[in-house]
Amino acid sequence: MRKINKIIIHCSDSDIDSHDDISVIDRWHKERGWSGVGYHYFIQSNGNIQVGRDIRDVGAHAYGHNGDSIGICLHGKNKFTESQFKMLAMLIKYYTKEFSIKEVEGHYHYDSNKTCPNFDVNWFKKKYL
Repeated sequence: MRKINKIIIHCSDSDIDSHDDISVIDRWHKERGWSGVGYHYFIQSNGNIQVGRDIRDVGAHAYGHNGDSIGICLHGKNKFTESQFKMLAMLIKYYTKEFSIKEVEGHYHYDSNKTCPNFDVNWFKKKYL
């Protein structure tokens, strides 16, 4: 098993209902020449969790930080649901305990050109974790 030190939170950058499925992200990532979806998890608007890459596999979601992280993506650009935040918190709590992870940040923390996940991760952590 690879060493996992951090969780990186993303968003799909789309509020379009028909994009609320990991298969859409998979298609987008393949169109970029990747082998498939780069995230380990995708959280739909209704809170359902869809599995992307196996966490044993390196993701393709945050350049320079994929080797030791888990990438979690929420459907949405500017609209996120309470169900999504609750499921995100559940995943984070599980994996921080499982792997003794101390670092949980948004994609923007690692790339100043990004706004993803388009919400304040510190607000999220204070409210849900």
